Amino acid sequence: MLQLFRSVIFKNSDLNSSVSCFNIKAFIIIAFILTSATSALAQFTISGKVLNRKDRKPVEFATVSIPLSGIWTMADANGKFVLKNVPAGEVKLAVQYLGFVKMEYQYLLNKNLDVQLLMDEDNLTLDLVEINAKKGTDLATSYTMDRKALDHLQMLQVTDIASLLPGRKTNTSLHLATTAPQRISLNGTSSELGNATFGVGIEVDGVRITNNSFKDPTKSPNVGPEGPDLKNISTTNIESVEVITGLPSVEYGDMTNGMVKINSRKGVSPYLIEMSTRPNSKLVALSKGLSLGKEAGVLNFNVEHTKSISDLASPYTSYDRNSLSLNYNNTFNKNNNRPLTLNFGVTGNLGGYDSKTDPDLNADTYTKQNDNALRANFSAKWLLKLPWITSLDASGTLNYNNKLTEVRTLQSTTASQASIRTKEQGYHVGELYDNNPNAAIILIPKGIWYESEFNDNKFINYNGRLKANLAKKIGLSHNNFMLGADYSVSGNNGQGLYYDDLRYAPTWRPYPYKDESFVNNYAFFAEDALTVPLGENTLQMVAGIRSEITDIKGSEYGSISNWSPRFNAKYSFWTGKNQLFSDFSIKASWGKTVKLPGFDALYITPGYRDILAFSPGTNANGETYYAYYTQQKNRIFNPDLKWQSNEQKEIAVNFNLKGTRVYISLSDDYTRNPYQYNEDYSAYFYKFTSQTDLQGSAIPSANRIYNIDKNSGIVTVTDKTGVLPVEQLSYTDMYGFNGNGKYENGSPVSRKNINWIIDFKRIEALKTSITVDGNYYFYKGLEKTISAYMPNSTQNMADGRPYKYIGYFIGGGTAANGSINKSLNMNFTVTTHIPAIRLVVSARLEGSFYRFSKNLSESDLGTRAYVIDSKESYLPSATQQDIYGGNRFVAVYPDYYVDFGDLNHKIPFLEKFTWAKDNDVALYNELAKMVVKSNTNYYFNENKISSYYSANLAVTKEIGKYASLSFFANNFFNNMAKVRSTWSGAESSLFGSSYIPAFNYGTTLRLKF
Repeated sequence: MLQLFRSVIFKNSDLNSSVSCFNIKAFIIIAFILTSATSALAQFTISGKVLNRKDRKPVEFATVSIPLSGIWTMADANGKFVLKNVPAGEVKLAVQYLGFVKMEYQYLLNKNLDVQLLMDEDNLTLDLVEINAKKGTDLATSYTMDRKALDHLQMLQVTDIASLLPGRKTNTSLHLATTAPQRISLNGTSSELGNATFGVGIEVDGVRITNNSFKDPTKSPNVGPEGPDLKNISTTNIESVEVITGLPSVEYGDMTNGMVKINSRKGVSPYLIEMSTRPNSKLVALSKGLSLGKEAGVLNFNVEHTKSISDLASPYTSYDRNSLSLNYNNTFNKNNNRPLTLNFGVTGNLGGYDSKTDPDLNADTYTKQNDNALRANFSAKWLLKLPWITSLDASGTLNYNNKLTEVRTLQSTTASQASIRTKEQGYHVGELYDNNPNAAIILIPKGIWYESEFNDNKFINYNGRLKANLAKKIGLSHNNFMLGADYSVSGNNGQGLYYDDLRYAPTWRPYPYKDESFVNNYAFFAEDALTVPLGENTLQMVAGIRSEITDIKGSEYGSISNWSPRFNAKYSFWTGKNQLFSDFSIKASWGKTVKLPGFDALYITPGYRDILAFSPGTNANGETYYAYYTQQKNRIFNPDLKWQSNEQKEIAVNFNLKGTRVYISLSDDYTRNPYQYNEDYSAYFYKFTSQTDLQGSAIPSANRIYNIDKNSGIVTVTDKTGVLPVEQLSYTDMYGFNGNGKYENGSPVSRKNINWIIDFKRIEALKTSITVDGNYYFYKGLEKTISAYMPNSTQNMADGRPYKYIGYFIGGGTAANGSINKSLNMNFTVTTHIPAIRLVVSARLEGSFYRFSKNLSESDLGTRAYVIDSKESYLPSATQQDIYGGNRFVAVYPDYYVDFGDLNHKIPFLEKFTWAKDNDVALYNELAKMVVKSNTNYYFNENKISSYYSANLAVTKEIGKYASLSFFANNFFNNMAKVRSTWSGAESSLFGSSYIPAFNYGTTLRLKF
């Protein structure tokens, strides 16, 4: 079915070309023309009231809509609503509101109707309560978690929601008191190629949570870009979460690995006090939805304080989250034909990580990291119901983060220490701070001092979006056409890395992040959704295309454009039938998503090479003379950098087998052009004057005054008494290489997933349901690009000179250039729900049944890695060739290398290395320094981890309508079994491991009034 859709809609498509989008553009244009056709059906008015089924009291401000038609309105303070100009025929009304279950009612409309829409309170008295992720109803594969599921989960941070997805496991992080970012991963892990966490799109009430413009000077550039830290998002104000693992609407961009949409509480609600405790964390929150009057709208607020500590034995290192959320919502013109809904929201957080008061640390040493955020959103939805436009939506968002990190440490030195500050190329001499605070090199005198290092990130992104919708009913079919544009900006106004006392600051150069250009992204999108009844069956299709233009003013990148076509289709059979096999549907999708690069990729942090050029030692007065040669590394901006993209193909089936609901999806993801850091090397030359060159000086050491020419590097010695003439010291011409960092596009990465959810028919006698969910995951990443590599910078030639060869490796200078990962995880959940006493008890067994990984060392150009006979060997084995044969040391050679004397002449490495073994021992020994060997003989063995499990228990009890109490115990068996790895044959305990969470528990009390 998927191949059929692709052949019809995307025939001869090329994802990286605008030509690839021609057919989908044509599809959308034709659909728009059809949609614009005026329906000749009669139109009527539907009016009525929305009431609470329990007490028949009005439900104020409930949203009433007609799915697929684009028609909606909002009830007034008395629950009254009016829908005008509704086409005749079968009509489905949907009504929803905060604190109530979404309801749907079906009517045959052939005259004006006056109806009552009854809503059920969303509590544990309902017959059906979902505590796991529910399969979404949209064509894009998604999972939703409502407030009941989130309350039962008792999440501490939003990353906990991932545990509710098919086959996913409970978060092993027991607290927030860490400087390590807490990220969410939907398709892949941070240890894999392809930047999996960086590709996840995250939105809170439409505000994109991103760290595209965040800079971290402490992170190795070889670690790829990663997703944002989510610790500062309040968990008590969330009403629902939607996780999209399939292809979302073209309205959404800047993501390649799924999307998380978080919706906060909006609507009239009672006061809610929430108090949660667990050994390492405490939480208290207050929220309320206030009706400001019949026409004045609703104001929601939420205040939350969370404190988390890292160690119960020393409860000083902590993380604080102090959040305040305000949201105003109002609908105007409720009773006429063109209602307008306005929504304004603002959320702030103050807090962060602090180890300052920890008595276990040295006195007055600490790490503090602010995690302050301000998020604001505005949206307007206007129902126009004109022949050429049904509704108009506008929105604007702002996300500002202030992450100031301070690290205070105790430093000491027994001799004068050079701190290099200059950015200027040449030779520079150290001076005391008191003599010249602006010196190129500051000499820090011997002693003990405190050093305070700051890293100031003030990263911001804002977005504006406008979209128009046109909904039409063509016969029995519904067509919805969307056309829109958005504009987003990201940047960083931070000061970067700096120190409070420059007298004692180490080698450092200012690099204000605010000097980098902001990134502007313009997007235009069009999408058409068609629903066609075919007898008792239904065909749904959504086709869309997104065009993006990224503009970076004042940079080498200029403007870059991308196209993202997406298509989803679903065919449904036997919907709602009371028969053995019913509610069957099959879905297929294909499309492309694009992830914009972050500042780390766009703007390489400036680097410098500082080499000691002359140091005569300490004189009789204790004074030290240092001269350094400084050269700035080339800061490479890669104008050929392509934006990372992902092509996804998916097919899914859903059916009901005699009360047992089954959902299975199969997806194939292919990530192209992942962002990857590499280095190019350039040569530099300098003069080095040694102690030996000084030995011939006739000037007594006590009378020497040293000088070094800033440009030539020649050292002269002057007799301060004036008796002896000035001496020019001899020197040695030296050379070296600078590693100049740049971001390039890596090789493609492949991921495949099979997800399933089986909800068995409820056992009514026991009020118990059983759910089995699982995931099979396959990953293969193999880096095939050629990159330069040099041995450690301390590695010299045999004569003491700097190493003069550069090797070029396929996939980098590492033993492995890729890996394969496979896993099979399943969860078994037994839920007992007794509505009469408002009780839910769930027991969940999380099992890992298959976990496989293997390092790879391969190349399309031939053999990349060779078996060697022992760890001490350097040449390939004459008897063994298979590096995967088990317990074998492996060597990897450069594909070719270059000599300092001629950087353009490429010399095949292995051929030359083998020749040198017998003909040039000196060359052989030098080339051997470039050989990369596996550290162990099992490095390329298959690694299969034996099966293991963890069991969780959770209970939620409502006490009337005014209180509820929840309790959880994760890994309540405290499983300490051992797991075995076939990689090395070693066994390790699950206790304290990263496989399962440590035994932990907690409880939450909620009070409503």
